[in-house]
Amino acid sequence: MKSNFCLTGMMFMVLLLCTSCTTYHFGVANRAATVPDDFGQTEAVLARAEQSQGARYCPDKIAQAKELARRGAEVYWACQNTESSRLLAEARQLAEEAERCGPGGATAAPVEPPVAGSPLIKVCMPLNIEFEIDSAEILPKYDLDIAKVADFMKEHPSSTAVIEGHTDNVGAKDHNLKLSQQRAESVVNSLVDKFGIERSRLSAKGYGLSQPIADNATEEGKQKNRRIEAIIDCVLEKNFVPPPVKVCIPLMIDFDTDSAQIKAKYESQIARVADFMKEYPETTALVAGHTDDVGNPGYNMKLSQRRAESVMNHLITAYGIDKSRLSAEGYGDTRRLEYNTSAEGRKKNRRVEVWVDCVLVKR
Repeated sequence: MKSNFCLTGMMFMVLLLCTSCTTYHFGVANRAATVPDDFGQTEAVLARAEQSQGARYCPDKIAQAKELARRGAEVYWACQNTESSRLLAEARQLAEEAERCGPGGATAAPVEPPVAGSPLIKVCMPLNIEFEIDSAEILPKYDLDIAKVADFMKEHPSSTAVIEGHTDNVGAKDHNLKLSQQRAESVVNSLVDKFGIERSRLSAKGYGLSQPIADNATEEGKQKNRRIEAIIDCVLEKNFVPPPVKVCIPLMIDFDTDSAQIKAKYESQIARVADFMKEYPETTALVAGHTDDVGNPGYNMKLSQRRAESVMNHLITAYGIDKSRLSAEGYGDTRRLEYNTSAEGRKKNRRVEVWVDCVLVKR
C-alpha cells in the first residue's frame, strides 16, 4: 500500500513538472514531451554555425536558417510532418553554408546591398508547364520557361522565390495538394540543378485546388487553375525592368476597425504605386484586399472589398490614374500568407496588395 502511494505521488510530481514547465524549440512552444530527432540535429547545426567564423561574414544566412527552423517547428505542431522535415533540412543546409563563409570559404558571390528605403515587391512569373496526368516530371520543352525565372533571379541576386503549385478541382483534395507540392518541388530542383540558382533562395509550396484564379465549371477555367507560379521577392530599384508578368506591390496599411478610410501616413506607399504605373503607362492593376480570420467570413469579404475600392479610388482621384486601368477585389480571409494562430500572423494577413500587369520593357 505504501509502495503504491509513493508511486502515485511520484507520477503526480512528474505530471506537475511537465505541465508547469513549457519547453521551446526555435522559439516555438512544444505541445508534447518529445519531438523528432531532426529538431535536435537542426539545433546542433545552428549552434555550430553561430559559433563559427561564418557568423561574421554571413549573418543573414544564419538568420534565414533560424527562421526556416521556426517555421518548421510551427508546421510540425500543425501536423504537417513532411513539410516540417523539409524546412528543417533547408535550415541545416543554409546554416552549414553560413558556417563556410569567410576568407577561403565557399561563399556566394557578393551581392550589392539594396538602396536604403527601396521597397520590397513581389514578382509573379507564371510558368506554362503542362504535366502528364498524375506526374511531376518536367518535359525538356519547358526548360525555356524555367530559364526565364532563373535569368530574372540572376539579374536580381538578392531575390528569393517561392514556387507555387496549383490544380483544378478534379480529383481528391488531398491528392491534389500532394501532387501540386511535388510539381512545385520539381521546378525548384530544375532551377538548382540546371540553372545554378542557390537552393537557399528557393522554396516550394503546393496549394492544390485551394486558390483558383478562374471558374472550375469550364474546361478553360480548369486549365487556368492548373498552374505553376514563381513568386519572387525583390527590391524595387530605380531603373527596375519588369518582366512580362505580374508585379505585386504590398501596401502595409492598417485600417481602423470596421473602417476603409486611408490614413495620411500611408500616402507615400500609394504614391509609389502611382509612380510605377505612370512610369509604365501600358500597365493595368488589380487592388486586392485581404483580412485575417477574425469575425464573420461574409462580413470580412465585404470589408476587404471596401478597403480595396478605397485604395483604388484614391489612386484615381489623388494621382490621376485612369479608372479603366484599375479594378478592385476583396478576398476576405481566403488567401492567408501566415497562420492566423498568432497576432503577428493575423497582422500579415490583413493587407492590401496591388497586382500590376506589366509589359516587357526593352533595355
